Amino acid sequence: MWRARALIGALLLLMADHLLPQPQISDPDLLIERVFSTSASPQPIMFEFLRPDDPNEFLVAERATGRIRHIRNGVIQSTVLDLAVNSAGERGLLGMVFDPDFDQNGYVYVYYSASQSGADSTDANDWVANRVERYRWNGTALVEPLLIFEVPYDPTQQNSVYHHGGVLRFGPDRKLYLSVGDMGRGGFSKPRIEQNTSSTAVAGAGGIYRINPDGSIPPDNPFVAHPDPRIQKLWAYGIRNCFGITFDPLTGNLWITDNGPEVYDEINLVRRGMNGGWTKIMGPDARNALGSWSQNRSWDATDLVMLPNARYADPLFSLADSIGIVAIFFVRSARYAPHLRDQCLVADDNLLQIYLLPMRTDREDFLLSGTVADRVADTPEERDAFRWSWGWGIVTDMKIGPDGFLYVCSLFAPARGVYRIRPVNPPEIVHGQARLTERQATPLGVPLSLQLLQNNHPVQSIATTLDAFGRFSERVNTPGTYTVRAKAGTYLSVRVPSVTIAAQGYAYLPLVFTINGDVNGDNVIDDADLLAVLFRFGEPGGVEDLNADGRVDDADLLTVLFNFGASGQ
Repeated sequence: MWRARALIGALLLLMADHLLPQPQISDPDLLIERVFSTSASPQPIMFEFLRPDDPNEFLVAERATGRIRHIRNGVIQSTVLDLAVNSAGERGLLGMVFDPDFDQNGYVYVYYSASQSGADSTDANDWVANRVERYRWNGTALVEPLLIFEVPYDPTQQNSVYHHGGVLRFGPDRKLYLSVGDMGRGGFSKPRIEQNTSSTAVAGAGGIYRINPDGSIPPDNPFVAHPDPRIQKLWAYGIRNCFGITFDPLTGNLWITDNGPEVYDEINLVRRGMNGGWTKIMGPDARNALGSWSQNRSWDATDLVMLPNARYADPLFSLADSIGIVAIFFVRSARYAPHLRDQCLVADDNLLQIYLLPMRTDREDFLLSGTVADRVADTPEERDAFRWSWGWGIVTDMKIGPDGFLYVCSLFAPARGVYRIRPVNPPEIVHGQARLTERQATPLGVPLSLQLLQNNHPVQSIATTLDAFGRFSERVNTPGTYTVRAKAGTYLSVRVPSVTIAAQGYAYLPLVFTINGDVNGDNVIDDADLLAVLFRFGEPGGVEDLNADGRVDDADLLTVLFNFGASGQ
């Protein structure tokens, strides 16, 4: 996918940085700002903010050099890690993600194509493995490498320079998800399970993998009963080449993009055990797509290799003409108007565009009508009806920054670097993340109330819910300095003093709730809460299930008794 783009990017790299053209956007109420771009950092592919309250400091991973750079105020401060990568074709340093507890443990995970020579290389034969390693950020460098996942060179299979995937994401379940393309493996001449061409032989590539942060296999993975650990680590298979993974914060659902050959790029909602159909099906099954990749035969879902617990589902949206779709992201921020907030963005490689796809109310599907109600963009006109921004250089990563604005990483010129997309007149917001101690389920849907106080008098009350990651984002009526009283679900309230929100600014609140047991929501743990737990003792779920383990039991009773008499701040 990237080989032609890499040549163009290398030529444009010779241009002065200030001559790089600015990407464009269709929404007149938004503007695009360049945050970081320099020829000294070629091919930036992923980035992570070092602090949740500061948008000016982050790490950037470079695909072809294997370097991770420390950036402050748009300027390179240092190289914090330099890996020996093979960057032939689509190899290189491909993924980077911070641990959910990065602020406590400093863990950073990287996915890269390791060179056999121990030096950066573009020689297709100088490749030994794709590796996921965990490092620790010590404030100045990434140290203490630990190998937790590997796709090694296999002399019995194809080891193509293309289709390596590489995206890393943590889910709401705190498991690490990663994409590995098929790497050219599993064709009909050398059949493999993951490519739906064999019921026994294993490719070790071509899926979405789900592992614990230490590399071990979660016991609830769909294929843990299979004898091969490479299959046990799979969450989904039958995937050709995925360059986009994201989780919808409002549901916790996993969404991915998958590149088709010459036809049918896909956007998939991935359930546990999904079989995406490759190499027999690309696009909707009923479309009967065929090519040399399918032996010029149209296959059906009944022809797939279905492991126990596997399921096939059509993509929720496809593009009949493949354009190399890449990053996918949900815009979870109150900075943006309803037509953009919480909606889905998808980028492509060939046309260098970003597309805005509206979500259905239940968020299980896209809101599609008219000629695309069949879930396929069959023509450029149908595709470009969703065009939102253009003039990029392969968008490989998107994030909401600590300031609540959308940040975009673009791999090549004409728009190489990290950019910010923000409203021309941004509203003030309060946002952050809540931690609910000893809660076993995700915080999705837990009620959160925020009361903004001045001189101990309420100025604004906000009622919202936490998303699957415990995050929240809400607008503030008036700039100012406040004391914020926050209450989440059955936890007692906490106070955060001296929260200043400037005009068009933001406040980031890292909320920690530790005292649980307020079943009736009166901010006091007393007889009423104890009786509520006793009344439903032994029953499933409900607000009385204080630790969210699925049943009202001894643990919930002990929680009330231990915190009995406590009141909120």
